[in-house]
Amino acid sequence: MRPLASLWGVVRRLRLESLALASAIAILVWVTVAQGGSGAPPSPLDSYSTYDAGSGGYRGFYDVLAREGLHVERFELRPAFLDSAIATLVYVEPRAGDPRAQTPTRADIDALEVWVRGGGSLLYIGSDDAAAAAGILGLPRVAHTRTLGGSRESIAPLLRRLGVERIASLEAFRYAVVPRRIDVLAGDARGALVVRYPFGRGTVTAAIDRAAFSNAGIAVGDRARLAYALARPRNAAGIVAFDEVPHGYATPDRWWSIVPRPFAIALGLALVALLVAIAGAALRLGPALLPIPRDDRSTADFVDAVASLYERNAEVRGTLREAAASTTRALAHAHGLVATATNEEIAARIERDDLRASFVTMTHLASNGYPDAATLVRGIALAQRLRKDLTAHVGSRN
Repeated sequence: MRPLASLWGVVRRLRLESLALASAIAILVWVTVAQGGSGAPPSPLDSYSTYDAGSGGYRGFYDVLAREGLHVERFELRPAFLDSAIATLVYVEPRAGDPRAQTPTRADIDALEVWVRGGGSLLYIGSDDAAAAAGILGLPRVAHTRTLGGSRESIAPLLRRLGVERIASLEAFRYAVVPRRIDVLAGDARGALVVRYPFGRGTVTAAIDRAAFSNAGIAVGDRARLAYALARPRNAAGIVAFDEVPHGYATPDRWWSIVPRPFAIALGLALVALLVAIAGAALRLGPALLPIPRDDRSTADFVDAVASLYERNAEVRGTLREAAASTTRALAHAHGLVATATNEEIAARIERDDLRASFVTMTHLASNGYPDAATLVRGIALAQRLRKDLTAHVGSRN
């Protein structure tokens, strides 16, 4: 019980923010690990997938191209993510009734056509007469030709130079009617088995026999050579990609793979900044900052302070007398009197009664006793008023 009590004491000492931060990081790591894997599990049924090593899979086709030195990959994204790095895309029509098969949407078809028109090379293996009737990718129509006679094969010189002499197809369907714009690469008396035609700046190669390239059939005759000849890109450094989406192996379209790269980088930096802010709030690295207290003083406080200063230095009386004498000289000069004129002569020249009374009061305060702070303030105020009113009214200031 003592170790448990010690552990509980440590947990209690942790700050709430630290626990919240640790929980958020743990959840983020768990989600990333849980969603990061995109591996393809083995299929219990035969399919036309390169992950399938059974008789009906296409693992052999994938390995043949890899052994011949081609750059082979599996493409598990929507056609909207196709780019110029992929030179040849191998699309195998999935088995009918396969529960894992995914039907392409109209947007997928449009994106695939845009990629081929831009210079891509599509190797289409299978038959979809509905797609041909709809004009998708310019695919030719197919027909059931088991009742037609003849089995003599015709191989184009392009394939013969690569060692293709015999295909031995058992497929019941053929490209029975082939327009002139389409080149027949391989066929027999019943119709065309492999055709190639331009589509925009790219090319489409269609092979109708899916079983011929499966793991059980690719070793028959010259089918392995045919598979290499059809999938070989024009650029030796180009990528040959097998489209695994139709067979159910699709990497989920996550938002970080769709949004523009600068936006994703900015969002990542914002997340890092948020985590740093949370950590900064949880872990204090210095003392708390305290606001500076304000000590605003009013005008009255300033006047009181000055009065106290004069009072402490016994200068109240001298200051008041100097202010009164200076104001008296200014009034004498403003009224045309000599500087030595008496207070009575100056008062006689002042016309306004209220200003005359102010002058008499100021001189009285300055000449009597020892004034206090209030008397100093009053005397200075009277002197300022007399200077302002009389000197401005009578003439220029002193």
